[in-house]
Amino acid sequence: MQFDPPITKDSGTSFKNSPVQTPVPASSPRDFFRQNSESMDSLIRKTFQKAQSQIPSPSVCLIAVGGYGRGELGPHSDIDLLLLYAASKKESLPPLVEKILYPLWDLGLDVSCSSRSIHECLKLAQSDLHIKTSLIDGRYLDGEYEFFRNLYRLFTKNVLHQKVKKLAESLADDLRLRYRKYEDPAYALEPNIKEGEGGLRDFQAGRWIIRAKYKTDRWDSILFPDHSRLLEKSVEFLWTVRNQLHLLSGRRQDDLTFEFQEKIAPILGFRPGPEGVEEMMRQYHLSTQRISNFAQDILDRVLHDPSPAKKALLFLQRRKIDDHFAIADGEIHLLDPVAFKRDPTQLMSLLAHCQKYQAKMDFRVEEAVMETLPFVDDLFRSSQKVNLAFFGILKKGKGVAPLLKKMHDLGLLSRYIPEFSEIAGRIHYDLYHVHPVDIHALLAVEELEKLKNGSYENEVPLLTSLAREVEQPEILLFATLLHDIGKSTNRDHSLAGAEMVKRIGARMGLSQEESERAAFLVSQHLLMVTTALRRDLNDEQVIFRFANEIRNLNQLKMLYLLTFADIKAVGGEAWTSWKNILLMDLFLKTSRFFERNTRAEPLVKGMDTMKQLQGSLSSEILSEYADCLPDRYLSCYSPEDIAHHIELARSLEKESLLVEWEIEKASQAKVTVCTRDRYGLFSRITGSMFLNRLNILEAQIHTWGNGVALDTFWVEDSTGEIERRLLQLRKDLKEILSGKIPIKDLLLKRKESNGIKQKIIPKVAREVKINNQDSDFFTIVEVTGENRLGILYEMTEALTDFGCDIHFARISTLGNRIVDVFYIQDEWGEKIAERNKVDQLRRTVSLRLVSGEHKES
Repeated sequence: MQFDPPITKDSGTSFKNSPVQTPVPASSPRDFFRQNSESMDSLIRKTFQKAQSQIPSPSVCLIAVGGYGRGELGPHSDIDLLLLYAASKKESLPPLVEKILYPLWDLGLDVSCSSRSIHECLKLAQSDLHIKTSLIDGRYLDGEYEFFRNLYRLFTKNVLHQKVKKLAESLADDLRLRYRKYEDPAYALEPNIKEGEGGLRDFQAGRWIIRAKYKTDRWDSILFPDHSRLLEKSVEFLWTVRNQLHLLSGRRQDDLTFEFQEKIAPILGFRPGPEGVEEMMRQYHLSTQRISNFAQDILDRVLHDPSPAKKALLFLQRRKIDDHFAIADGEIHLLDPVAFKRDPTQLMSLLAHCQKYQAKMDFRVEEAVMETLPFVDDLFRSSQKVNLAFFGILKKGKGVAPLLKKMHDLGLLSRYIPEFSEIAGRIHYDLYHVHPVDIHALLAVEELEKLKNGSYENEVPLLTSLAREVEQPEILLFATLLHDIGKSTNRDHSLAGAEMVKRIGARMGLSQEESERAAFLVSQHLLMVTTALRRDLNDEQVIFRFANEIRNLNQLKMLYLLTFADIKAVGGEAWTSWKNILLMDLFLKTSRFFERNTRAEPLVKGMDTMKQLQGSLSSEILSEYADCLPDRYLSCYSPEDIAHHIELARSLEKESLLVEWEIEKASQAKVTVCTRDRYGLFSRITGSMFLNRLNILEAQIHTWGNGVALDTFWVEDSTGEIERRLLQLRKDLKEILSGKIPIKDLLLKRKESNGIKQKIIPKVAREVKINNQDSDFFTIVEVTGENRLGILYEMTEALTDFGCDIHFARISTLGNRIVDVFYIQDEWGEKIAERNKVDQLRRTVSLRLVSGEHKES
């Protein structure tokens, strides 16, 4: 007789150190699940049998449900059990359940056990989605098998295969709720591998519908072989990553954070460092896109599947479009199942019909499209008929974004433009770019369409009117779709992309002029935003150089629209009112340059603003300040803001410092500081903000001709106490500027929080550029580095200590990357031009960047 050892803490420890906890080979999640489930089955059966031997118990059946029932048990997955009993024996179950659960809990296992009768299971499954789906995956473990057989006979007949459309509606609602929960940009960068869009839960939803609708466990039986193989690989990849998440965290962990991205990538065979993370996350995004499309397609099939009576009615109502297509109930149908194989060019005709009738494709048509993809070859890509139809769709403009997305989802876009497949799923390992490159490109097209349709008319009326009037809209949309195509190379993606777009345009039958215009937009798609955010737009040389690059007014309009769409499509809060002001200012000044064929006249904006101020301020006050307000300042604020700022300046006769703020969000505020200018003022203000844990997102600094400094900062506080911190800022700044206490003394007293583990985020390359070419009067210092609390203070302090006077600054925060630009002069009001001093300045700022990072770590 074999001795059966007791279930103890030690046996639990040995179980946890068994195959469950060994590293998971990247290619064998199924083998891992099988081993893990078999080990768990053995342990649970042993526990169940021992519990039955210790206390009198009725006849019961133990069933594994949910993920454990499917045999998909990750290293730290929860374990769901169902104890099935005869209806009359319920009162004697609690002691048995306790005897089962307590030993397993003592082992540190996350186990739950429900006890229900067959009748209760069936009743609850009809009203509770979670119970219904967990029962779909039920698996017999031990006890009365007849109970298990009877439950699943009745469940399959009376529940699972009944009201399938209602099940699909419930799953679709659940899917929408999950997507809404995880739609925050943070989840795109650090996705939830189980519940997020295209995650494992989406795949299970598709499987459950197939089980209910098509009465088969073989989910791949209704898909094309190539499609099912890709989907299987996608699911296996997600399971491999999730298993590693569990093993490395030592717990159930489904958020693929930056920390685990960096750890898992080399384990799965990707290159070490950011490149390997980008490669792994590309595979992740390609996998989730396939799974998401699978789940959506299966749900749509059931949700839009008409009843037999309605099918007959729709057949009678079906209206023929041409020899190949018909339309009924807002869906395009294929009259000849092999039409695409006979003539693949009909694929583009299909898309043109979808646009013309604002109709969707019937799911059978989508299947036919995917089946025809191998026929989309070089002959198809160079077909005049195909390309005229494609650019005709772009030129009409209506519904272009959803059509391109559908092409992408079906795999047609990458077959038609093979270069697009090279950016599919690609990511930037940073905090700024939220979406993969291909999705970003499609979203940029969508933003242009929304702009034209008036979605942003109140926010950006000028851009809205330009979008409606732009010449060659098809070229703009074509360039927008491909503006990041060069990111598939290791070169400057703007220049590489321009070369690729020229080749693609020639292949698609564009004229040389059209191809060159599209290539221009791609090559310069970052020029407008970098000029607006990093240069003084009141410097005539800046406008002159920018205009020479743009060449004509039509290209300026197109580039302005592309710049808007590109920033908007980044996601999150990339587009801000401040960027809107700067880009519009650059556009208007450059427009005037082209219209007059001369240098821009910077005073026009200022004169217009002063006229508008006549209704708000007396003529005496206006005459006092008219010559003091720099045009750069006038171009940045509304007349209402300027009038208020003048009132603040007049109050400086009584108060030496005025600090006020508007809290725009729970953690963000716009802060205005008005005082008399003095040497090192900007550095002291930023230092005071650093003292109060306020992170500066953007800043505008202005010095009026009468010596008034008017600076505006957009700040954030991650602690949720922004009002308290702003009140303390005002107090600290008064003491610092009055000379009562040096800022360095306050910084020394500041208590650092020690022992708190810093969250791992992508690193940012440091760079300091010194530019003496782009301004006649100032040296331009451009600093790129990793954002951290106080970095702006450190940079301004370094410049001030070097003897620099900061006249102008542009502050930009892109995720965790800062790009700060300072226009400076030395103590004699001259540019820093001597080579030795330039090198010394660069080293000084670079060392401050490095030393600040070391303090943070």
